[in-house]
Amino acid sequence: MLPSGAFSPRPGGRITLEGGKGSGAPAPDPRLVEAQIRSMGIQDGAIQRILAQSDEMAPLQKEQTQFALDTSRKAWEQSQQDREYALGRRDQLTGQQDRMIQDAATFNTEAKREELAGQAAADVSQAYTSASRTSAAEMARMGINPKDGKFGSTNNALIAQTGLALAQAKNGARTAARAEGRALTDRASNALAGYPAMGIQATAATAGFGAAGQSIANTGLAGLNSGYGQAAGAAGQMGSNATSMYGAQANYHANMQRQGESIGGILGGVGGFAAGIAKTGIFSDRRLKRDISEAGVDGRTGLNLYQFSYQDDAQGRRYIGVMADEVQKAFPEAVSLDESGYMRVDYDRLGVDFKEVA
Repeated sequence: MLPSGAFSPRPGGRITLEGGKGSGAPAPDPRLVEAQIRSMGIQDGAIQRILAQSDEMAPLQKEQTQFALDTSRKAWEQSQQDREYALGRRDQLTGQQDRMIQDAATFNTEAKREELAGQAAADVSQAYTSASRTSAAEMARMGINPKDGKFGSTNNALIAQTGLALAQAKNGARTAARAEGRALTDRASNALAGYPAMGIQATAATAGFGAAGQSIANTGLAGLNSGYGQAAGAAGQMGSNATSMYGAQANYHANMQRQGESIGGILGGVGGFAAGIAKTGIFSDRRLKRDISEAGVDGRTGLNLYQFSYQDDAQGRRYIGVMADEVQKAFPEAVSLDESGYMRVDYDRLGVDFKEVA
């Protein structure tokens, strides 16, 4: 039961808990408990909707996750094929590169240069020998004597030209051999320049697609579990509210017990229960009594008399007396409000007996 005045309104619509000095913690406002119950109902509804939406979205999330995984797997397979192709081409070109390097090494030697120079010189000598024969035949046809000075001059000029051509041919052959050697070396060096990088890129792409598939799977799992995580959080909050509400009710019950013990201590004081309470204003608040039955009417005051037991009297002793709320209407000066919020009646002022019955 809630003591009168336990909650007092304050400016701004706030409610402040108030209690008597000896009453312990006051009882909670029932509206707070009702609000918590409503909050728990709202949270329960939210949990059900979250779970329903999660179950509804689960097939779509699984479908999208599977699609992403299939796409990632296809990309991984294609990148693996590209990698194998790049590595295969590298192996094929390696043999060609080796042969090019051998050719470059062969051209870039003194022996090869001299061989080419000799071949060039032989070609020049053969050409000039043929030219000399042709010139001699032409002079003979013209009737020029081989011993003639003109014939000798022409032949000497031809010999000089032959020597110069031989020197030029040899130098050109050597230079060409060096240039060819360098060119072959460059081509051999560049033959596989792109393929190692291509192989590395294909390998990295393959690994990247594999990691992407794992990330997609993890993301899909997190999406599937997100709704259940929200539901679990709401359920935890609802449990917290329930615990708070239970604590409020437990505190209220404990407070009522403390108040009962305080009242029992007053009522069961010096000289026994009835004797003790007869010396002070008696707790006659209807809220403190149980098993109430009418016992008659006081002839002098006209107040109704009742037989009752006190709520916290474990022995269940019965008493005859008045009810404070009825006394307050007829004799307000005989009623006082206790610190705990319960009403007392001054029986001496009323001239009414308060007594225990067998």
